[in-house]
Amino acid sequence: MLSACRGILKPGGRVAFFTIQPTPGLSGNDRRRANAAGPGSGAVRTSYQSMMRSAGLESVSATDVTAEYRATQQRWIDAGARHEGSLRTSMGDEMYDDRLDSRRRTLAGLDDGLLARFLYTARRPARYATPTSMN
Repeated sequence: MLSACRGILKPGGRVAFFTIQPTPGLSGNDRRRANAAGPGSGAVRTSYQSMMRSAGLESVSATDVTAEYRATQQRWIDAGARHEGSLRTSMGDEMYDDRLDSRRRTLAGLDDGLLARFLYTARRPARYATPTSMN
Protein backbone atom coordinates (compact mmCIF):
# COMPACT_ATOMS: atom_id res chain seq x y z
CA MET A 1 0.00 0.00 0.00
CA LEU A 2 2.82 2.44 0.78
CA SER A 3 4.37 1.84 -2.65
CA ALA A 4 0.99 2.59 -4.22
CA CYS A 5 0.79 5.82 -2.19
CA ARG A 6 4.24 6.80 -3.40
CA GLY A 7 3.17 6.06 -6.97
CA ILE A 8 0.23 8.44 -6.92
CA LEU A 9 2.04 11.28 -5.17
CA LYS A 10 3.52 14.01 -7.31
CA PRO A 11 7.26 14.54 -6.81
CA GLY A 12 7.71 16.20 -3.44
CA GLY A 13 4.14 15.23 -2.40
CA ARG A 14 3.45 14.15 1.17
CA VAL A 15 1.60 11.22 2.71
CA ALA A 16 0.36 11.03 6.30
CA PHE A 17 -1.51 8.43 8.34
CA PHE A 18 -2.29 7.50 11.93
CA THR A 19 -1.89 4.06 13.44
CA ILE A 20 -2.23 2.47 16.83
CA GLN A 21 0.47 -0.04 17.56
CA PRO A 22 2.27 -1.84 20.35
CA THR A 23 4.46 0.56 22.29
CA PRO A 24 8.04 0.31 20.98
CA GLY A 25 10.40 -1.80 23.09
CA LEU A 26 7.84 -4.18 24.64
CA SER A 27 8.81 -7.70 25.65
CA GLY A 28 7.35 -10.58 23.65
CA ASN A 29 4.65 -11.26 26.25
CA ASP A 30 3.65 -7.59 26.50
CA ARG A 31 3.63 -7.31 22.71
CA ARG A 32 1.14 -10.20 22.53
CA ARG A 33 -1.00 -8.47 25.18
CA ALA A 34 -0.82 -5.23 23.16
CA ASN A 35 -1.94 -7.00 19.98
CA ALA A 36 -4.90 -8.46 21.87
CA ALA A 37 -5.82 -5.08 23.37
CA GLY A 38 -5.59 -2.95 20.25
CA PRO A 39 -6.99 -2.95 16.75
CA GLY A 40 -5.54 -5.52 14.33
CA SER A 41 -3.66 -2.89 12.34
CA GLY A 42 -1.04 -2.65 15.07
CA ALA A 43 0.40 -6.12 14.50
CA VAL A 44 3.24 -5.49 12.04
CA ARG A 45 6.59 -7.27 12.04
CA THR A 46 8.77 -4.28 11.12
CA SER A 47 8.66 -0.58 11.84
CA TYR A 48 6.45 1.73 9.83
CA GLN A 49 9.47 3.98 9.23
CA SER A 50 11.33 1.05 7.67
CA MET A 51 8.34 0.13 5.49
CA MET A 52 7.99 3.73 4.33
CA ARG A 53 11.67 3.98 3.39
CA SER A 54 11.47 0.62 1.59
CA ALA A 55 8.56 2.01 -0.42
CA GLY A 56 10.84 4.81 -1.64
CA LEU A 57 9.59 7.58 0.62
CA GLU A 58 11.89 10.04 2.39
CA SER A 59 11.76 12.59 5.22
CA VAL A 60 9.93 9.97 7.27
CA SER A 61 8.75 11.14 10.68
CA ALA A 62 6.78 9.64 13.54
CA THR A 63 4.93 11.79 16.08
CA ASP A 64 3.59 10.19 19.26
CA VAL A 65 -0.03 11.36 19.76
CA THR A 66 -0.94 8.75 22.37
CA ALA A 67 -2.13 11.24 25.00
CA GLU A 68 -4.49 12.94 22.55
CA TYR A 69 -5.79 9.58 21.32
CA ARG A 70 -6.36 8.36 24.88
CA ALA A 71 -8.50 11.45 25.56
CA THR A 72 -10.48 10.79 22.36
CA GLN A 73 -11.06 7.14 23.31
CA GLN A 74 -12.43 8.27 26.68
CA ARG A 75 -14.73 10.81 25.02
CA TRP A 76 -16.05 8.10 22.67
CA ILE A 77 -16.80 5.84 25.64
CA ASP A 78 -18.47 8.67 27.55
CA ALA A 79 -20.57 9.74 24.55
CA GLY A 80 -21.57 6.12 23.93
CA ALA A 81 -22.83 5.88 27.51
CA ARG A 82 -24.80 9.14 27.21
CA HIS A 83 -26.48 7.97 23.99
CA GLU A 84 -26.67 4.26 24.76
CA GLY A 85 -30.40 3.92 24.13
CA SER A 86 -30.42 5.47 20.67
CA LEU A 87 -27.15 3.77 19.70
CA ARG A 88 -28.48 0.35 20.71
CA THR A 89 -31.62 1.04 18.65
CA SER A 90 -29.67 2.08 15.55
CA MET A 91 -26.70 -0.32 15.84
CA GLY A 92 -28.22 -3.26 17.61
CA ASP A 93 -27.15 -4.62 20.97
CA GLU A 94 -24.39 -6.87 19.67
CA MET A 95 -22.62 -4.18 17.62
CA TYR A 96 -22.96 -1.62 20.43
CA ASP A 97 -21.50 -4.05 22.97
CA ASP A 98 -18.67 -5.09 20.60
CA ARG A 99 -17.65 -1.48 19.93
CA LEU A 100 -17.78 -0.55 23.61
CA ASP A 101 -15.72 -3.62 24.56
CA SER A 102 -13.16 -2.81 21.86
CA ARG A 103 -12.83 0.80 23.01
CA ARG A 104 -12.46 -0.29 26.63
CA ARG A 105 -9.75 -2.84 25.69
CA THR A 106 -7.90 -0.17 23.71
CA LEU A 107 -8.19 2.32 26.58
CA ALA A 108 -6.84 -0.28 29.02
CA GLY A 109 -3.95 -1.03 26.63
CA LEU A 110 -3.14 2.67 26.45
CA ASP A 111 -3.32 3.04 30.23
CA ASP A 112 -1.12 -0.03 30.74
CA GLY A 113 1.52 1.40 28.38
CA LEU A 114 1.02 -1.43 25.89
CA LEU A 115 -0.37 0.66 23.03
CA ALA A 116 0.75 3.89 21.40
CA ARG A 117 -0.78 6.09 18.68
CA PHE A 118 1.51 7.63 16.07
CA LEU A 119 1.17 10.05 13.18
CA TYR A 120 3.52 9.07 10.36
CA THR A 121 4.45 11.43 7.55
CA ALA A 122 6.79 11.11 4.58
CA ARG A 123 7.51 12.68 1.23
CA ARG A 124 7.99 11.34 -2.26
CA PRO A 125 11.44 12.36 -3.48
CA ALA A 126 11.52 15.32 -5.84
CA ARG A 127 12.58 14.53 -9.39
CA TYR A 128 16.25 14.86 -10.09
CA ALA A 129 17.37 17.23 -12.80
CA THR A 130 18.73 15.41 -15.83
CA PRO A 131 22.26 16.28 -16.88
CA THR A 132 22.42 18.59 -19.90
CA SER A 133 25.87 17.50 -20.96
CA MET A 134 28.07 14.49 -20.33
CA ASN A 135 31.37 16.07 -21.59
